[in-house]
Amino acid sequence: MSIEKLFSKRRQIRAAWDQTRLPSKETIKDLLERTMKISPSKQNLYPFKIHAFGPNNEKEKRIVEKICCLYTQGSVNDFNLSRDQLKAKGADENLPGWILVFEQRLCKPNTFIKEYSQMYKGDSPYITPGDVQGTASRFAQISEKRFRGNTNKALACIEVGMFTKILAGLCLENELAISYIKSFPEWNWKDGKGEYSKNKNKNGLDWDALPQITEAPILVVQIGYKADMIDPLSSTVEVDGVIHSTKGGVLLEDKPSIDDVVRFNK
Repeated sequence: MSIEKLFSKRRQIRAAWDQTRLPSKETIKDLLERTMKISPSKQNLYPFKIHAFGPNNEKEKRIVEKICCLYTQGSVNDFNLSRDQLKAKGADENLPGWILVFEQRLCKPNTFIKEYSQMYKGDSPYITPGDVQGTASRFAQISEKRFRGNTNKALACIEVGMFTKILAGLCLENELAISYIKSFPEWNWKDGKGEYSKNKNKNGLDWDALPQITEAPILVVQIGYKADMIDPLSSTVEVDGVIHSTKGGVLLEDKPSIDDVVRFNK
């Protein structure tokens, strides 16, 4: 299958996940290892951490579900059939087999950074005394003073996006569905205070309900098998010049024109 047709199969799961088929830990670990081998990262540092919650972590997955519920209606957890309809189908609401929570991470200097620092030691404006092991402070990913800042957070977000897209391709090759969630309380680092400013959730839980999360959350990813149910939303995708529409409800997520997105400069 071509990469275009492969990715055209991906849909955001809003109906329900199949609770009778749960990917194994070995499967998810293999997919993550394969993704890391081929996903790009600045200086190959990967400034993020992944918390993987699987079939044995129902409590934690329930907490994440409530953290990702910012609105009383129309949220990730409510864009589905009624609870009674879900239960009648044997689906356990929206709980997927696996939930991955990406957060920022302080990286350790790799070989490149150690050799770079020795090469320019004392002769470079990028060396800051007292920084992590005297390494080059130009690399915010390894700086205890700077890794939480907005610049490095933006970098981490980009890299998580690239990592997740490659992971999605590998999931689709294995007939696994994958969904992305960003509707959760944000954390932003305040240098002046030396602490995170944490948004509060008016309708669900905050990240403090999950003590494993100690740095800024970046993305929540769900992986599993889609339940045999009609999604209440529909979307369109073009493959080989033919526009296809998924079977769903009346809420169509159609795409903008390419002319609205791309501007070719003369």
